[in-house]
Amino acid sequence: MRAAILAAGWGERLREGGVDTPKPLVRVADRTLLHHALGAVRDAGADHALVVVNEGFADAVVEALDAVPPPLPVELVRRTTASSLETFAVASAQLIDEPRALVAMVDGIFPAGAARAFGEAARGLAEGDGAVEGLIGVTDRRDDDRPLRVAFDAAHRISAIGRGAEASTWSTAGLYLLPGRAFAAAGEALEEGLGALRAYLERLVETGVALRAHPLGAVIDVDRPDDLQDAERAGEGA
Repeated sequence: MRAAILAAGWGERLREGGVDTPKPLVRVADRTLLHHALGAVRDAGADHALVVVNEGFADAVVEALDAVPPPLPVELVRRTTASSLETFAVASAQLIDEPRALVAMVDGIFPAGAARAFGEAARGLAEGDGAVEGLIGVTDRRDDDRPLRVAFDAAHRISAIGRGAEASTWSTAGLYLLPGRAFAAAGEALEEGLGALRAYLERLVETGVALRAHPLGAVIDVDRPDDLQDAERAGEGA
């Protein structure tokens, strides 16, 4: 199974807090966030990773991957994008023919074993429930600045993301298993003026893509300098 890691953002809130390192290269527990993300998708079952990085720090990413070899083969795509959806669309163009593929944001630190359990659920999905097309990793950790809420039923079938899910205590956690049709429609959504990946995920549910929520535990989303201490503790066990 292939995976895409969305790593084109500089990390503006980190920079505003005095962290000048591009977000994918910020170190947590002696590894870059990119290496953590690569390890997570490997544990979730990926055998190849497509990494979309900003042209402004792509050379530094290459140096980091040369210094510490990644845990699976990596294809680097250098593209300066204007939005999270554009970054996703760049990756999607190479994933359209996949029946399903993993997608990870570069800034998540997952609890030990969480990505592996997600991969087991993904394999079960491929072998069993044909009515469910993909998985959305969710967390009930509550310190995210802008949580994207997810509502789901007792069987974990997602009924809403974003609008309609405001009352939920669960939010997306930066790890997804998406079907081919989710990748196929990304470019069109971008051309229509949709800018944020969060809005696109909301649209997927609204247009009938059948997704299941998969709890991942207390995922640390590294957005601000004060997230780093929590991430260090979580990253040591990941």
